[in-house]
Amino acid sequence: MQQPSRAFQQSQRTTQQRTQQSQSKPAKLTPQPLLPAERIDKARATIGKIEKHDLSDEQISAIAGSGHNTLVLAGAGTGKTTTIVGYIAWLLATKRATSEEILVLSFTKKSADDMSHRIMTSTGKAIRACTFHSLGLEICRASTIANRPIIAGHASNGVMRATFERLLEQNIPYRLLAFKLMSKELFGKYGAAAKREDFQLPTDDYSFNQYKQSLIESAQTIIQHMRQNNIDISGMRELNERRGGKHIGHNREMLQLIEPLYNAYIGNFRTTQGIDFPGMIVDAVRCVQRNEYRHPYKYVLIDEYQDMSRPRYELIRALREQNDFTLFCVGDDWQSIYRFAGSDIHLILDFAEIWRDWGPTRMFQITTTRRFRQSLIDASGKFVMQDKNLYVKRLHNPSDKKDHSLKALGGSTQEERFNAIVEQLRKLPKAASVLMLGRYRSDLNLLLRNDCDGLFQIDEHTGSIVFLEKPDMDITFMTAHKSKGLQRDFVFLLCCSGGLKGFPSAIPDEPLLGLLLPEVERMPHAEERRLFYVAMTRCKKKLFFVVDQSRPSRFMYELHDRICPNIFRGVKLPPQCPNCGEALRLRHAGSDSSRAFYGCTGFPNCRYSRECR
Repeated sequence: MQQPSRAFQQSQRTTQQRTQQSQSKPAKLTPQPLLPAERIDKARATIGKIEKHDLSDEQISAIAGSGHNTLVLAGAGTGKTTTIVGYIAWLLATKRATSEEILVLSFTKKSADDMSHRIMTSTGKAIRACTFHSLGLEICRASTIANRPIIAGHASNGVMRATFERLLEQNIPYRLLAFKLMSKELFGKYGAAAKREDFQLPTDDYSFNQYKQSLIESAQTIIQHMRQNNIDISGMRELNERRGGKHIGHNREMLQLIEPLYNAYIGNFRTTQGIDFPGMIVDAVRCVQRNEYRHPYKYVLIDEYQDMSRPRYELIRALREQNDFTLFCVGDDWQSIYRFAGSDIHLILDFAEIWRDWGPTRMFQITTTRRFRQSLIDASGKFVMQDKNLYVKRLHNPSDKKDHSLKALGGSTQEERFNAIVEQLRKLPKAASVLMLGRYRSDLNLLLRNDCDGLFQIDEHTGSIVFLEKPDMDITFMTAHKSKGLQRDFVFLLCCSGGLKGFPSAIPDEPLLGLLLPEVERMPHAEERRLFYVAMTRCKKKLFFVVDQSRPSRFMYELHDRICPNIFRGVKLPPQCPNCGEALRLRHAGSDSSRAFYGCTGFPNCRYSRECR
């Protein structure tokens, strides 16, 4: 049996320890105070202007006061990248390191390229700024597996999909298993016929096509996470028997479906002797541990540290074990939103604990933001800090101008909400920049399906939107996940509704995938809350919540009841279910209009009801 990676095993142990010792959580770090004024002035003079501006006292303190392990918690719009550029300028100016001894790691090629450009502009030096996978590839190619080609993700997915399609058409037991895993309805509809040799797949059935697509995508995602965690089918079976719980039977069937796809995936990159993207970091860790690669770095900086996954942590750990370096990490626990991709929020919340082998940690906070105004800072901060597991940060804007940065727009029907958006767009400056945000890509349907008068031109592929009454207005649609790091003048949050594809999303994780991901936090909807915070903090001038008044998001009730009730003028919310948090709806018993009662919109999952008073 293939041994799971050390990071995955450590993650499993950590999960067990948390379960057994929920009271003994690592203590939260205390932010370091600002440095004395004379030290700040001296460091500022040494660093000089960064991107034509002086760094703030908070930024200077984090840079000049940093230690061997440093975590900088920087809120939305507070200048995370500028702080990293300033730290590099300080290292170079004080001759603590040469440019070859500094490595900057980021999570996307775009952000790494942007970082590299900004460092060059400010310091005149070329510093290695790259993604974790780019570093992993460099390590692999510098070792004995130098000439192995990279297998593109679409090629691997193509191999798995072709195997799935072939088995679905030709293998009766596999076909029956697939229908069973799609849905009870489809299995009931096609199960008997699917046992025949001459069965034709119902490719004209919309429901079948949707479930089939979802099933193959789930299988591909699980296999990618298996590779990231260096765990094979037999390892997954053993893990399921230990931790599958009530899903153990479903997981067994899912593994049965996945096994031939996994074998096809592994066979493909073994045949081509290639390096697969999900397994690249696992390979790189192995190369470092075997001393097939020696790193030259004295300082390693990690941007967006809240997005760290266990395999990436294991790579940094292996590099430090080989030859230690100073670690300087910048991130925001409030913006940790990628658990589905393997990010583990505990790597930032428990930072001092996981790096304690290299000495104590210093933590600094950067809290001054000019991106958005104080009313939005207060509302978004109070909202996200309902989760007491996060670090308390008190963001502020230096401007003391009165502002009204949030507004709820309401409608009980899609048409009413569409009209409310149009009415608001007509009031905005003609050249404003606007972001339309959804929880899912399907939230764009609010505009697509209700534009009876042809007011918009919408490119579904790019998300570009033209409002024909104001063609100079820059309007883009994207999901909240995609919007991270961006900012626009005005933001419309299109999906402020409850339900399965509401916000927070109620779509459950595939149970088998859950065995591979970091543990779910105890607070309900913890990551959805942070994602909502990210969506709230994209705007510079005004944020509009587009509220489904027939079934509002439970987050709308929070804002209405406890945080910013004044923004809901003219937008009335129905009663909220005390049991599950969804909306209550007025219903009638049978045809008797006199027997009215409130029933939960979460029915049948929630059966709460009460008499109409």
